[in-house]
Amino acid sequence: MIFQIDPNSPKPVYQQIMDQAKYAVASGRLGVGDRLPTIREVAVQTRTNRNTVARAYAELEREGFLHTRTGQGSFISGEAPTHGRDRSRRILAERMDELLALAHQFRLDGAELENLLRERLRHVRLPDSNTPVKSQGPESTEGRYEES
Repeated sequence: MIFQIDPNSPKPVYQQIMDQAKYAVASGRLGVGDRLPTIREVAVQTRTNRNTVARAYAELEREGFLHTRTGQGSFISGEAPTHGRDRSRRILAERMDELLALAHQFRLDGAELENLLRERLRHVRLPDSNTPVKSQGPESTEGRYEES
């Protein structure tokens, strides 16, 4: 898993790490028993302090998303997927709120925003929940949208 930190985000770095791990579980990219990168690996990758990453991992463990095995690493716990569907909906709602705030800044009214959304839905084909997206190369596109 690759974490990406947005230095301009109002969210603290540890929260960004937590959110990305939860999103990976909610979207199915990570499943029960999958190992997360070590604290040190994430700190180097994101250029953040190890204590910040450790805080994110500790919070995830406290919430039941992770369990740590000494000397082996941190793994997605069996409790994490039970939060998946609800978490997915919360993530989408948060992103929609961000979109609505941006639309307000651009002074788009509701009708303009609806038209833009309908236009994008015509151009983007979301994967059907019953039909897996086929791999189009070395990296799977499962769980991602495809432009048509």
